[in-house]
Amino acid sequence: MTDVTTTRKIVLGALTAAMVTGATMLSAPVPGFRLYFNLGEGIIYTVAILLGPRYGAVCGGLGAALADLILGYPLWAPLTLTIKGLEGYVVGRLAPSGKIRAIAAGATVMAAGYSISAGLLYGWAAAPIELMTDMVQTGIGAAIALPLSATLKRRLQGTGLHN
Repeated sequence: MTDVTTTRKIVLGALTAAMVTGATMLSAPVPGFRLYFNLGEGIIYTVAILLGPRYGAVCGGLGAALADLILGYPLWAPLTLTIKGLEGYVVGRLAPSGKIRAIAAGATVMAAGYSISAGLLYGWAAAPIELMTDMVQTGIGAAIALPLSATLKRRLQGTGLHN
């Protein structure tokens, strides 16, 4: 029974990372900088709320970093692995004490990490643009994740797949 459980956890982690990759690839580049707006936050937050910090970290870090590689942003992939992984972990860790608080904390981690990274990589003129893009992205992600996670939680009751 343990092997089946382990296999299911690995498959679920891979599926959630693939969902983040797909949602992140639904992106729009920010003109003038090697930055882009995407829909990955909604999936990261949903997974982290429903499945906890480990799945949040894996889906956020691996899924978004893979999207960076596919979309032609390899310089960002290691940063994304760390930033989005930490974002997913924080949301998953804090979600039991309040979803909005958890998402706000994760959004802060993400926005700070990317704004500092953009400033270091492209000059500090890029940091406010990154910050504004991240605020919109995390807001849309929250608007997706809050109702989606509530709906999915009701549907997953009794399956053992939610936190």
